[in-house]
Amino acid sequence: MDDQILIIDDDDLPLLDNQQAGWKVMIVDDEPEVHRITKITLSKFEFDNKPIEFLHAYSAAQAKELLAQTPDVALLLLDVVMEVDHAGLDVVKFVREDLQNKMVRIVLRTGQPGQAPEDDVVTNYDINDYKDKTELTSQKLRTLLRASLRSYRDIRTLESNRQGLEKVIEASKGIFEKRSLRQFVEGAQEQLDALINQEESQIYDVKQFTYEVRDQILEPLLPGHPSVRLVDAPLILRQAMANRATVYDGNQMVLYCQNPRHHLLFHIETTRHLSQMDTGLLSLFTENIIVALENIRLNEVIADNQREIIYRIGELVETRSKESGLHVKRVALYTELFCLLLGMSEEQSELIKRASPLHDIGKVGIPDAILHKPGKLTPEEWEIMKTHAQLGQDMLSGSDLALFQIGATIAGNHHEKWNGSGYPRGLKGDSIPLEGRVVALADVFDALGSDRCYKKAWPLDKVLALIEEEKGQHFDPQLVDLMLANLDKFLKIRDQHKDIYVGDH
Repeated sequence: MDDQILIIDDDDLPLLDNQQAGWKVMIVDDEPEVHRITKITLSKFEFDNKPIEFLHAYSAAQAKELLAQTPDVALLLLDVVMEVDHAGLDVVKFVREDLQNKMVRIVLRTGQPGQAPEDDVVTNYDINDYKDKTELTSQKLRTLLRASLRSYRDIRTLESNRQGLEKVIEASKGIFEKRSLRQFVEGAQEQLDALINQEESQIYDVKQFTYEVRDQILEPLLPGHPSVRLVDAPLILRQAMANRATVYDGNQMVLYCQNPRHHLLFHIETTRHLSQMDTGLLSLFTENIIVALENIRLNEVIADNQREIIYRIGELVETRSKESGLHVKRVALYTELFCLLLGMSEEQSELIKRASPLHDIGKVGIPDAILHKPGKLTPEEWEIMKTHAQLGQDMLSGSDLALFQIGATIAGNHHEKWNGSGYPRGLKGDSIPLEGRVVALADVFDALGSDRCYKKAWPLDKVLALIEEEKGQHFDPQLVDLMLANLDKFLKIRDQHKDIYVGDH
């Protein structure tokens, strides 16, 4: 091993506890003169450009109380004999065993070496040095202090690294739990903030921006920031894009994360120069962000495939009915809009939207003679037609997938009516599952305004008149009010997904 690897330059390590006045050194001795001389000797002493902050205790009891209140003492200059011959040794046991403080450096000082033999004390007590007070000249005391504080600083650095790694693991768990891209970005920014603030004294006022790169435009993924052309972006962002790598520059960084579907830049600014430990932990966290981002991409691919299959199934059902192939897509988009207007989460709204194309899947079990009949159905034929709701629910209800479970609920309840006159179970009011009530209105709104094999599309005013007439009868009154209050949004969906009647002319 190269010996140079073991050389640590004081200036290369992060400064800890910047908010403190200096390194905390506690003098524990029952002789006031020892306190005075030690303080005078070290009055101008500095280590890592930080002075000494002295704490004073004149008995073991006072020392224990002060140590319990001050966990960040760096060095304990401890007299052995005070109230009793073993008072100092009792303090050592209290610090190491009761307080579980393994970081503070403890130097025993004694004017009576025979009272506590050095070999026995060093063997049986977790101390770092043992000195006779007569041998501690001014120079030797400064040397002792420098060595002790360097040891304390390095132990604190190792502990900070350990805590940082724990935070990386914990933070990674948080981002892996995020599914959608926006949730992921929110979670990643929260975890990045927690990670670089691993000690409150290190970094303040962290500002974060997250962009997705699209055609040389940086699109913000969270609200509150405008789009930026890459050529106009800050230099550090352009460097990250040019190098396709994470860039650290003083008090700011850009974490570069890319997979085949997403290209993200996390731009973070702080008010403090980033230490080597900060950048090391952030680099490790970035690798986990990329892995999590790839998981999101794979989830999106699965969701896209699932959505496509369900749309195709829905279109197959509609085609068999010789009805509009885009009917299922419009109903799905109306359904999503209803869910968002009702205050549902984006995730839940998306799930219900994806399940809604299955609302008429039970029609595959209806005979063609009834399904394709251009005229009015007989009472017997109508009873057969009505069974498609229960058939659809039965087809989907055996699945463990949430998507098909919601699909089963929609298929079995989208023909129920608010006043209880619907089918297949005659449910009434709020006893009808909300998903069924939403799709019921979305389905009728689209069906009335579309050409079917047995009718032409109704004009909009006639469609709206019927819906208002059926408010509280067929349809949930709240949903009718939502639709009428946001009619422009529903009509925009209808206009964007127009289709041509595919029945016989």
